[in-house]
Amino acid sequence: MVNYLLEIGTEELPAGQIPEAESQLTELVADALKEHSLNCGGIASMSTPRRLALLISDLKERQETVTRKVKGPPVKASYNASGNPTQAAKGFADKQGIKVDQLEREEIGGIEYIIANVTIEGKPAGEVLSDIMPRVISQLSFERPMRWGSSDTKFSRPIRWLVSLLGDKVVEFSLGPTKAGRKTQGHRILSGGEIELKNADDYVPALKQARVLVDPEERRRVIKESVSQAAEKLKGRARQLSSPLLDEVVNLTEWPCAVVGEFGREYLELPDTLIETIMVHHQRYFPVEKLEKESNGDGIKNDLLPFFITVSNNDRQDALQVIKQGNERVIRARLADGRFFYFDDQKTPLTERKASLAQLTFDKDLGSYSEKVERLVKLCRTLTDTVLVDARIAVCLERTAELCKLDLVTNLVRELPELQGYVGSWYATHEGEPPDVVKAIASHYAPRHTDDAIPADRVGQLMSVVDKLDTITGMFALGKKPSGSSDPFALRRQAQGLIDILIEGLTDCPINISALIHQLTREFEPKLKGTKKGFNADSIKAEVADFLIQRLKGRLMERVERDAENAQLKQLEFLNAGFKRSAVVDAVLNAKDPLANVPDVLVRLNCLQSLISAPGGIDVVRVGVRIGKILEARGAATPATDDVDDKLFDIDAEKDLWNAFQKNVHTKWQTARGASAAEPFRAPINREQYDEILNLLRPLVPAIDKFFDDVMVNVEEQKKRANRHALLMNIDRYFTAVADFPKLQPLLP
Repeated sequence: MVNYLLEIGTEELPAGQIPEAESQLTELVADALKEHSLNCGGIASMSTPRRLALLISDLKERQETVTRKVKGPPVKASYNASGNPTQAAKGFADKQGIKVDQLEREEIGGIEYIIANVTIEGKPAGEVLSDIMPRVISQLSFERPMRWGSSDTKFSRPIRWLVSLLGDKVVEFSLGPTKAGRKTQGHRILSGGEIELKNADDYVPALKQARVLVDPEERRRVIKESVSQAAEKLKGRARQLSSPLLDEVVNLTEWPCAVVGEFGREYLELPDTLIETIMVHHQRYFPVEKLEKESNGDGIKNDLLPFFITVSNNDRQDALQVIKQGNERVIRARLADGRFFYFDDQKTPLTERKASLAQLTFDKDLGSYSEKVERLVKLCRTLTDTVLVDARIAVCLERTAELCKLDLVTNLVRELPELQGYVGSWYATHEGEPPDVVKAIASHYAPRHTDDAIPADRVGQLMSVVDKLDTITGMFALGKKPSGSSDPFALRRQAQGLIDILIEGLTDCPINISALIHQLTREFEPKLKGTKKGFNADSIKAEVADFLIQRLKGRLMERVERDAENAQLKQLEFLNAGFKRSAVVDAVLNAKDPLANVPDVLVRLNCLQSLISAPGGIDVVRVGVRIGKILEARGAATPATDDVDDKLFDIDAEKDLWNAFQKNVHTKWQTARGASAAEPFRAPINREQYDEILNLLRPLVPAIDKFFDDVMVNVEEQKKRANRHALLMNIDRYFTAVADFPKLQPLLP
């Protein structure tokens, strides 16, 4: 056993590309070793801005010798009538490096073939690695790969050196003009010149001595500890230590060192989010907050201290003061710009910016942001007219729709687009808008990214749903839906955010998303009907609905999986199979339009899971599946009617089932709803009523089983067949009120 080191030395790689490149390299090498029967104990990946590296431990020094069976031509083509080998057999044997008399025969698929058992001697590991590594490196993919100099190899940045050591021996290979050897490089500033490695095990300590922490997890620990300690000395706490900023800084440094800087206290009158955005998004600084947070009374937080912590790639004392002063000059200039725009913008009230908003294009075919605001206001009115919301919420929602996009024409948002929404909320605060409106203007963009939470306030949740739905439907109407990895308008993120709000925040608010999509297509139709692409409202509605339902299904699958793993629901462990979880979710989604009432979907999913996990629940599922399957297959020859004529019953089992259903299910259900048995079926509307339906159906299982044992449903006589289908349709109405039971077929033993 021996250890192997591969290092690819480059010019500074983009920080965002390093984790993916490191992961790709590990996976490609692991696959290549497996393919070439070269076993190892493990693969440790490492990286810095100037290198990608792998340390393969306990690598076998030779490939395993393997014998494999190679199929040749059919026997009838390999031997003549006299039994002598033909040229086909001789050529095949020569190609495999064996003699003709060593060939064997084997029947495959009813045809007899000649077979060669070929023994492949294992090669030394070094010989295999010298062949594997150039191909692996060439297979690494980057967002914008380029060729450098005369080399044909594409890479993100120029490759400057290669290290390839198997134990203490160099495994030679070349990549363009660069040859692999044992020389690496330390820190560009703190350790000049090349470093000659004795062996693969010498790599990490040698680089550490040369001021390079090659393990990104070690750099992460050092950065978190040093930044936290620096903040504690300032009697504060560092922010953003669990954010993407930390990941970026880890991949920007090789020898991290925390440096504390200061800015003028006069900038603390600005909102924290403004200061933090300038620090984090533009300077990659860690802000420092007070240990005890406070508010200035107007809803704008001022919890920051007048300090920042930057992470330098240099710990020389003579350089740290220069680094500190340079960063202080930059942050003060940026904060001065932000301060000017913040106060200058407030000279023009938000409501006076409507004319400017009309000049800002949302999309050249869909019109301006002013037109988008008009649509949002109409949607909000429709929503509050159809959903029971508090009158105060309704008023605040419409006001939010009128104001939420006006900050897009402010100078501060033009300078710092990341602050859209926040800026509008600050200015609305100073203009005396209600707190619910202020919060919603800021939160309606949430979730802004994959790690962001949904809006915490009700008005913000409603506004976010309406805004995201308008954008998604508009882009789909233009044919600008996502394709493959391309999603320039972030529609997938917006759709997922919309669904998350519906299932995590608005669980008591049955918004009819399908109706809102229909309204939006009517709004877009006059603009787009005469365009070259044309306009098909039904197609657009179907595509948008499917786009949203797929994301809803994903979240519901996650819920079922969590429930199946819950210690209190061990009886649901059988749902650990993905196809079974999918069956449960599909049964709920297919029963009725899921976008018409997402909270209802969640309720029915919970009811169905409770049924499945309860004693005897699978028996209810079984009969529900069977009834649904028969009705699905009844065909056009049987009229779809639910009118039952009990005079046509001639078998006791069908009479008994009909009587039991009428007495113990239908009449009880309708009476509890304040309706007679003759009136139309009253659909369930809450968890208690769904549970009630399933409890009514449970005692009916033996009568249904008896019916199927004794009664031929699809008899020749049309009237009897239609009557029996009508009987089943009446019962099926109660099953389909909860779920599409035929979709649960995979759950049955």
